Amino acid sequence: MAYLLYDLLAYATLLFGVYLLVDKFWRDRQFRKFAHRSNCKPVSHSASKLPWGLDRMYRMVKLTSQHADIMETVIMPSFRTHGWTHSSSGLMGENFLLTADPDNIRAVFATQFKDFITGDNRARAFGYLVGKCIFTADGPFWEHSRALFRPHFVTGKINDLKATEKACQDVFQAISAPKNRQWTREIDLQALFLRFTLDNGTEFLFGANVKSQLAAIPGVSPNSAMDEVTRMAADKTGDDMGFTEAFHIASVQMTKRAKLQSLYWLADSKEGRRAVMYLQKFCNYLVDVTLRQTERIGEKETVKEQGHEEKHTLLKALAQDTRDPIELRDQVLFMLTAARDTTAALLSWMFLMLAKHPSIVKNLRAAILEDFGTEEAPKNDISFMTLKKCRYLQWVMYETLRIYPPGPLNSRVAARDTTLPTGGGPDGKNPIAVRKGQTINVCVYAMQRRFDLWGDDAMEFKPERWETRKKDWTFLPFSGGPRTCMGQQYALIEAGYLTVRILQRFDEIQPVDDLSRIPQFVTVTLEPTKGVNVRLRSAS
Repeated sequence: MAYLLYDLLAYATLLFGVYLLVDKFWRDRQFRKFAHRSNCKPVSHSASKLPWGLDRMYRMVKLTSQHADIMETVIMPSFRTHGWTHSSSGLMGENFLLTADPDNIRAVFATQFKDFITGDNRARAFGYLVGKCIFTADGPFWEHSRALFRPHFVTGKINDLKATEKACQDVFQAISAPKNRQWTREIDLQALFLRFTLDNGTEFLFGANVKSQLAAIPGVSPNSAMDEVTRMAADKTGDDMGFTEAFHIASVQMTKRAKLQSLYWLADSKEGRRAVMYLQKFCNYLVDVTLRQTERIGEKETVKEQGHEEKHTLLKALAQDTRDPIELRDQVLFMLTAARDTTAALLSWMFLMLAKHPSIVKNLRAAILEDFGTEEAPKNDISFMTLKKCRYLQWVMYETLRIYPPGPLNSRVAARDTTLPTGGGPDGKNPIAVRKGQTINVCVYAMQRRFDLWGDDAMEFKPERWETRKKDWTFLPFSGGPRTCMGQQYALIEAGYLTVRILQRFDEIQPVDDLSRIPQFVTVTLEPTKGVNVRLRSAS
């Protein structure tokens, strides 16, 4: 009897193996026919030394752990060698595509949107921290989430600029500005920018500023309605791990998981789990407060609290749609991460570029004083419209986003056999066939630095180029198509507002570090490795 079972198991295994081989042969044959009908040609291939691209994967994970620059050490050399669209070896023998071509990117993000999904790898990599949310989901859940979020990102109504002004005052208090024409001490502006965006992000999402900026100043006790999360945000809970460290560790872990593809579980670590639990605890507290408030006031009841109408925040709107605290936590944790990191990255790189280019500081400050006046003698209110009309400020932000896009890499997975318009053949001008399940890695960092698209001065920080340049598919710092970042105007207004206020108060920016070569690394966003260490001179 035992021998019969073994024989049956052996035959079943053999038949299953035969089935897999026949199925693969059939699918490959059908795919070749599809590629031929579509006039597709082979794409350039970047071969790896080890099977399945294990050497490349190991190098990427190692560089991420070391906070090294994967963009310039791995990705850009690959594009220069193999072209702006090419393939590379992935796990289980499946090749993935890399592209920095605007026509292909437009197809993936917009014109062939339904042919591509975000896929399981993104959900496994980023779901580690943010669970199932608008960023990690496809299909009906994503569509519903986007429809729910969209009314809160109406252009011109996103930012509470009174709250932004209060956050600016907190930044000035943290800087401890000296008297006229005096220089400040050495400051890492990146740390201040991260707290500025966190405070504004919690104001926007939850209707209450956690005041992390003030709480981080020695001897200052901010008056916050949320003492526990304020202490967490300011790294003052007495725990071994602080909020800033937890965010950084979780970001690095998510990046490693993304690089490991289906072997994402190898990136698991005790430290990473602690970081995720810390951040989830932060959002759990805020979600719990909101759920209690919405239960108390009801769906349509308007309340007055301390003489002011209570804000209708994004979290409260979500709480009307679902009472599931885990779903609420995951959605707002992603939004908080995006609001904090993206805007802080823009501000950090912009002020590094300003510190490197004193003439641009002079031109930008002149434009700001012309439009908004000085701090003592203001001309116009700083608003959505006046910030948009300050052309040189917009140019400086666009140029920063071009050279240092917050999200330098993106990816999609083919939902069906499909094509991309360019990259095939010896000259790279033919369409290429994309197999169902194949990953397409999109690199806007490379695209926005291409000399053939941006001219011989592509690597120069030159805001004036935007006087005649129109935004098109060669410039995608906030992605494109139906999944365009809804918070892009929020980020630009917050960054623009703080920039105006800083240059109204200070007239020179002096770098502390050598800026001839600025180290960078990628986690959730592209960040300067050493921060933004500068001195500021108080204006007369």
